[in-house]
Amino acid sequence: ETVAFFHPYAHAGGGGERVLWCSIRSVQQRYPEVICVVYTGDMDVTPSELLLQAKKRFGVDIDSKGVRFVFLSCRRWVDASSWPRFTLIGQSLGSLVLGWEALCQFRPEIFIDSMGYAFTLPLFSLLGGCRIGCYVHYPTISTDMLEQVRDRRSGLCNDAKVAGSWLLSSAKLLYYRLFAMLYGLAGSFAEVVLVNSSWTRNHIVALWKMPERTVTTYPPCDTAALAELPTL
Repeated sequence: ETVAFFHPYAHAGGGGERVLWCSIRSVQQRYPEVICVVYTGDMDVTPSELLLQAKKRFGVDIDSKGVRFVFLSCRRWVDASSWPRFTLIGQSLGSLVLGWEALCQFRPEIFIDSMGYAFTLPLFSLLGGCRIGCYVHYPTISTDMLEQVRDRRSGLCNDAKVAGSWLLSSAKLLYYRLFAMLYGLAGSFAEVVLVNSSWTRNHIVALWKMPERTVTTYPPCDTAALAELPTL
């Protein structure tokens, strides 16, 4: 049996990558017969370099015999710089292109999106016949974003030009509501949804409407260095 993790930026070295490597280690420890597969767009690194980073940066030992890497060449389709306008829908449609490349190279029994590309879930479910899970670090769209546009408040996701225009605000609100509907539809294909906080859970439950499938699983933290600090 194979479990595949969709993680286009596996070599990024951030908190999301700690979740990835800790998840793979947990699978290897509990189900040693299962092969883990990582879909990544890091074409300029080798599998050994990825595993070495997991060890050096996160202190996570991965058995190389139990993990495979599928390298994807179309990662630019999910890069925010490729979509200066309509970024939400652009990256989401781009994830379908990248997901299709991944599925064509390898079809797993279980597919897990570990980076927040929800639109890949129906792709692997309907065309790949996979069982589906995901780990959500941050919702692609949130009810806060919808409220900000509705109330015509300028901010990170709503510039002053749009906020100052009734017409532009109405158009953007329609765009956000349509995207939120599609986002919820895509998320509904997940059999299990793990979220990293109560804040994320509240937004995912509001948009995906699957509280019974949504579980808060706090991300792993390295406390070894803190434990070595002298007590006061």
